[in-house]
Order: sequence, then structure tokens, then C-alpha cells
Amino acid sequence: MVAQRDQAVARGGRRESGNRRPLLYAATILLLLMLALSLSGQFIDLQPVALFGLPMTIVGVTVLVLVLLYLAGPPTQAAAADGAQRAVRAALLPAVAVDTETGRIRATNEEALTLFGRDHVTPGASFIDLLSADAREDCRQIFATVSESGEAQVGTCAARTAADELRIVRLLARLHDGDGGSFAVVGFDSTEANEAVASFARIQERLMSNISHELRTPLNVVMGFSELLTTGTLGEMPENQLDAAEECHEGGERILRLINDILDVGRVRSYYVPGEKRPISPVEMIRRVENLLAGQARRQNLQLALDVEPGLEPIVVEERTFKQLAYHLILNSMNRSSAGGVVRVAARQEGDDLLLTISDTGVEMRGAIPPEALPELPEGYSETALAPPLLGLPLCSYLAGRVGGTLSAETDDEGVHFAVRLPHERG
Repeated sequence: MVAQRDQAVARGGRRESGNRRPLLYAATILLLLMLALSLSGQFIDLQPVALFGLPMTIVGVTVLVLVLLYLAGPPTQAAAADGAQRAVRAALLPAVAVDTETGRIRATNEEALTLFGRDHVTPGASFIDLLSADAREDCRQIFATVSESGEAQVGTCAARTAADELRIVRLLARLHDGDGGSFAVVGFDSTEANEAVASFARIQERLMSNISHELRTPLNVVMGFSELLTTGTLGEMPENQLDAAEECHEGGERILRLINDILDVGRVRSYYVPGEKRPISPVEMIRRVENLLAGQARRQNLQLALDVEPGLEPIVVEERTFKQLAYHLILNSMNRSSAGGVVRVAARQEGDDLLLTISDTGVEMRGAIPPEALPELPEGYSETALAPPLLGLPLCSYLAGRVGGTLSAETDDEGVHFAVRLPHERG
């Protein structure tokens, strides 16, 4: 997957100077050779044709050398274009990167190409031309505010799609600084996308309700009776039957924990309702999340590698929020990884903080990740609320803030590391 993305960048116009270095050496040698011939020609008795042909040869070779030098020159625009390309690729919505000085498009992602058509979002095209004539002034103002203040802006505009249909879209603009100067990433959130997400939320909530009613309720009954058997409330049992009843009860507890974990990370409501703080073992929570994602990892041919510092003390946090944070961070890295890859999960104590790191080999990322507040929970939320799992890394940053921590990303030779740092408040 990473290789495919790199090839896409190359097709977008990146030029590698390393492959042209032999041409540069050859051009330099030819130039020196022709200069040597021109100097030696002054001492040789040449015919008139040769006197005319030698300077023309020198001129022709010199032009050839200049062309080769130009082709072998460093790609001055490559870094800037790549930075903008990486920024729009990281967006989940259709998005374009727009130069803040010229208002021209510098990069676009596949979703924007599908929405607007390749001819309208090619690099160098005007960003304002994407918008309806009636809405251009308001949208221009949004873009100007982002460029001047540096603060993210949200607004509603009308835009024409590749099928020449007028569609109302919500603009989400954020300023970025790159090697080639500042640019704004503008995302287009369409009403159709919102409706699809709301539909997903309804299905998700219905599934969670069915799991709770059809699985957890009868399991509680089974565990209640098995507990009566193991405690001797219903009478004494032979030792071999008592061992079997205890095994049934322990297996039921493991299944119940798994069901509770699924409900915690899958229900829309659980993202809005604050949980009670209590001492938890970060090692146990991480391993429980690993159990939730182990099946998906096998299907994607991925390996989950845990590196947890032994002896980590319990910390006081909202258990459900910490579980959701670990789940979505690991799931994010799994989605960024290609088949055969490894997602590494590490936890250790660093000073007074707990440092949770999830590493993958996806697209490079750096710096703090801004949180995105969840939509307000309206009455009848199951019909209209967005499903938080689709919000990606901004949701993870929001959850990290809820437990008093921060989320950031760093890239090195080994891959991308998403780090959550939170106070190690001991229980």
C-alpha cells in the first residue's frame, strides 16, 4: 500500500535527481572535451569548412549540456508538492490543498477527483472555480480567514460536481505550513456522506442493542446459576463436578468481558456519556483490546506485536474511554498497514506519565493531532447522530483529552509512531 502511494506521487510529477547524476557527469566531460578542442584548434591549420563546423559543433554541444544540466537539476517543487499531497491523502473526505497566496490547487486526493472530475481539480486550477458562482464570495471569505488567522474554519457552500450537478457541501479548511510555503487543506463534507454515516450509526446501535439483549442477558442467567453451583448454595457437589462448574463460570466471565468490550467501543451513546474513574491495569486493557482486534488482524494478514513494560502500576482513568482510545488507535494503524505488516503496541512509564505508542508503516505524519469534538447528542440520537468510529484520528485525540492526555505522531526510519501521553495517576 505504501509503495502504491509512493508510485502515485511519482506519477503526479515528482522528479528524482539521483537517477540523472550520470547524465550530469557525462555532460561535464563533454563540455570539458569541447573546450579543449576549441583551444587546440587555434594552433592547427584547418580548412574553411572545418573553421565553420567546429564553432557550430561547440555551440550544439553546449546547448545539449545546458539541457542535460536542466534535466539533472534538483526538483525544487517536489518537496512542497509531496507535503501537500500527503496532507490531502490523510483526509477522509474529498479534499484539495490550495496555495494561500495564489488560490491555486496544489494537490488533491482520489475522493475529490471522483467528486469534481479530474479536469477541475488538476494542480494549477483555481480553487474558486470549483464553487457555484452564487456562493463564491462567501467561500472566498472562509478561505481568506483561514489564510490570515491560521484558525480552522467551517462553512457551507454550493459546488458543481463532475456530473454538473449543484450540491450543497460543508467546507472544512485548515492551514498547513510546508517547505514550499503555506497552503490550506479544504475538505468537502457532502450531505450524502452525512446521511450514509447516520445510517451506519442506526445499524450500529441496533446491532449493539441486539448483542446486549440476545447475548449478555442469557449469559448473566447462566453465570448466576453456575455461581450458585460453585458456592454450594444448591447443595454439595462431588469434586469433579465442582471443577466443571468453576470452569463454566470462568469461561462465562471471559465471554462477558468480551461482550462488554464490544459494547463499550461500538455504541454511539458510550462516546458521549462520561464514565466513572477507577483504578485499571493498562496492561489488561491493552490485551483485552488486542483480543477484540485479533480476528480482523488475521483476516488482513497483519501481526499485532505487544511490548508492555512489566510491572506497570494501575492508573485512575475512565475505563471505557481508555479502552475506546486504545481500540481506535490500533484499528487506525491496522487500516494504514499493508498485508504482511506489523502493528506494534508499546506501553511504558516515562517519568510521571504513561506513554502508549502504536506504530505502523503507513504515510508519514508529524506533530500534534487536533481533536474534533463529537456532534451534539440530540433527542432521538439513534436516528441522526454520526457514528464516532468514522472520525478517525481526531476522535482518538478527543478521547485522549478526555483521559487527560495528548496525542501526537512522529515519523522515523522504522515507521510512524502515534504516541498518547497521559498522567500516570495512581490508584
